[in-house]
Amino acid sequence: MGTHGYQRSKKEIHKIFEQGPPIICLQDVRIQKRRKNSVKRELQRVFLQYWIYITTAQSPRKDCRDRPYVYSVLTALHSAFFPKVTQMPCPHSKPMDSDICREIDGRLSITQAQTPTGTTFQFMNIYQFTAANPMGQTDMWTTTENWINKQKNNRIIMQGDLNCAHPGCRWDYAQPINKNSGTADNKLEHFLKSTSGHSYAQQEHTWKGKECRAALDHVLTWNYYLPPQTQNQTLNPTKNATTAKYGPNFPTWISPNGPTWPGPPNRTSPNESTLSSLNDM
Repeated sequence: MGTHGYQRSKKEIHKIFEQGPPIICLQDVRIQKRRKNSVKRELQRVFLQYWIYITTAQSPRKDCRDRPYVYSVLTALHSAFFPKVTQMPCPHSKPMDSDICREIDGRLSITQAQTPTGTTFQFMNIYQFTAANPMGQTDMWTTTENWINKQKNNRIIMQGDLNCAHPGCRWDYAQPINKNSGTADNKLEHFLKSTSGHSYAQQEHTWKGKECRAALDHVLTWNYYLPPQTQNQTLNPTKNATTAKYGPNFPTWISPNGPTWPGPPNRTSPNESTLSSLNDM
């Protein structure tokens, strides 16, 4: 994607909603706090079947135009699959830098949803800090790890741009790999081990630089295994690194060869086989 933010990518975002997927997780949508409610109303007027949740935070840091960075993620859940949805607050787990704490509030969204048969899921939409901000990455992992460890046997699905890669999921990088990137990848593996999470390694890149590629968008689960992919979906655009600005980061469920959430229902009622898979363990 050459453009970034909700306004510049509205057409691409609407195309995703039109397909009716059960879960949509968007990162780096850059929706300002004063615009959050109007964007939500705008989407719900067109896509009545979706619950929509937006988190947003403004950073004290500024871009090249002297404008504050806005960190924001958008989560949408199809009401036919999830008739009951609640947004969950995620407390900060320890004293941390106030700027990082503020950014986490915009980079992380947790929703709890219940299927028509009563099965409960927690969905974590995450836009991890970049590898160039190791302290921010550590604090984000610590915050989410403490949340997950308190959930006991709850089914949890984390989706988003984790800004790190599984082993073997960086291609054409100069060796040895950049220290920050290597550290970020190691933190992901440590996080998975410490929380006993299950990962679904991407087979295709989700980010492309001038001479290298990487799979940085992932799905992680706890106490639940995603159903196998049933169709070849190819709608995941590659982020274009030529300007060093990417976005919005599109949901991992549509990655070409990665794990896929069950196919979309019709506009008014959920697909019975899909709902069945939501309850299978």
